[in-house]
Amino acid sequence: MQLHIILSAEDRERLGAPDPLLYDSSTWKVSEATALYKVAGMNRSDMHKALREGNPEGKAALTWVALRRAGVNVRYSELDFDLLAWSLDDPNAEDEPEKQPEGEDGDGEGNSGALPSEGPTPQP
Repeated sequence: MQLHIILSAEDRERLGAPDPLLYDSSTWKVSEATALYKVAGMNRSDMHKALREGNPEGKAALTWVALRRAGVNVRYSELDFDLLAWSLDDPNAEDEPEKQPEGEDGDGEGNSGALPSEGPTPQP
C-alpha cells in the first residue's frame, strides 16, 4: 500500500523532499532494515507500533525511510520536521459515507425514523 507523507512546505524545501513523500508499505529491503536498526534501534514492527501509538520516533523513522527511498540523504540524528504539520495520507482510502445525525430524516422521506410506539403516549 502506498501512503503519502505530508510535510510542511518549509520542511520539504529544507530537506529537498518531494511532495508528497511516498512510502510503500508493501516493500522492505534488507538495506533499509539494517540501516534503521543501526541508526534508531528499531525494526519495521517497532516503527509501525511507534507510529500507531503516536510516538514521534515512529514518524521520524517512517519519514527517514521514505526520504532514503526518494534519494534524499539525511542523517537520522539530524532529521527534524514540524510534527504538527506532518500527516500520513492513504490516497486509496475510500471515503466513509457521511453519517447523518440521529433523529434527522432517518428514512430519507422526511421522517425521523421513530416508530409511533417509540414516541410520547398521546394524551386524551
